Amino acid sequence: MKVTSMFSIAVAVWAMTIISCVTVLAQEDATTDEIYELILKALPVIEELGDEGLPAFNDPKGEFVYKGAYVYVIDCATMTMAAHPAKQLVGANLSNMKDKNPDPAKIKKHTYELCELSKRPNGGWVEYYWTKPDSDEVARKIGFVIGVPGTSYALTSSIYDETTDIKKLNATLE
Repeated sequence: MKVTSMFSIAVAVWAMTIISCVTVLAQEDATTDEIYELILKALPVIEELGDEGLPAFNDPKGEFVYKGAYVYVIDCATMTMAAHPAKQLVGANLSNMKDKNPDPAKIKKHTYELCELSKRPNGGWVEYYWTKPDSDEVARKIGFVIGVPGTSYALTSSIYDETTDIKKLNATLE
């Protein structure tokens, strides 16, 4: 009977461990409100520190990574990646990067759109299509971008989202 009880306890502990792991893996994705707030939290870092603040955005476990979303920094003057949690992207030339829209007639160089929107006083929202991580599936992303005053930097973050209306999001910024 003792062996059976110990076995039952071991199975229960194992099951709880599996449930905990699944819960962590099934963590919900960030929302539009959350990426907007994440960008607003990031803005003073570059405003106050300039280039010295860029390393804060290169940390994949840092304060600017949240629920699968992250803030990255584009240098719109040079069309390069100034900071990104995937450090191998830092310095990448973005001038010829195109989104992955399934409609070939709608493929665009979304980095240019991000840079244009970053010139607005309150930033802007954009949609584009990108391949999901660890998958071949292309899905719609929506992102918020805002320029850092006095610099050529644009801070942006995006999430996969098939339904949110970009026009409504941009209307909230006016």
